[in-house]
Amino acid sequence: MSQDDLEFQLRAALRPIAPSASFEKKLIACVTNDPRRAQPMAKRLGGAGWHSRTRWLSLAAAACLLVGVGLQGRMQLRRERENGLEARRQVVEALRVTSQKLDLAYEIVKSQSSSFADDNPGA
Repeated sequence: MSQDDLEFQLRAALRPIAPSASFEKKLIACVTNDPRRAQPMAKRLGGAGWHSRTRWLSLAAAACLLVGVGLQGRMQLRRERENGLEARRQVVEALRVTSQKLDLAYEIVKSQSSSFADDNPGA
């Protein structure tokens, strides 16, 4: 089967065909007798007439609000973590300074006690 044959078959299968008179009559009867056609548009669509735009906008606003609250919470956690790390750094620095001061005090006490022992050999 060549490309031209396939194309010809597709065109033949997809060509427009006029509906029969009986089909047309049945379709018109169904459309005119449809009880849903007599109802207002909002009721027919389950209350989703022009209100569907409002509903979608409300859902979009709620989604944006939830995303915003989530991002705010995440930023708050990040700030708390950064504050905790800064506090940790300060505590480590304070312990280092305290350790140096205690070492200095220990050396002073040790040197004074050895000089005291030298002054009082009998003690």
